[in-house]
Amino acid sequence: MPDAELVYHLDDHGATSVQLQRSDGTWARAPLTGPATVTYGGTPDLWDRVEDTWAWWNANGRPAQDRFGYARRPEGDARVWHIPTGRRWDL
Repeated sequence: MPDAELVYHLDDHGATSVQLQRSDGTWARAPLTGPATVTYGGTPDLWDRVEDTWAWWNANGRPAQDRFGYARRPEGDARVWHIPTGRRWDL
């Protein structure tokens, strides 16, 4: 998800969450402990993408990092692919 930044969020009670955020102000936050309630601001598509990615990863046997390739062209664009299936994503 090249358009999102991963940060940690600490609330007023000391609970830590992982948060994805985009420059347009959209964010999605999931706690690291306790009830797994996701909160978000902006459009819900950011968390929908997380769930789609999680489902794909599980459906493909939870492949480790060494099952992926990565390439960057001199022009700056980059791509990653799942080696066994050849599925590619532009970054």
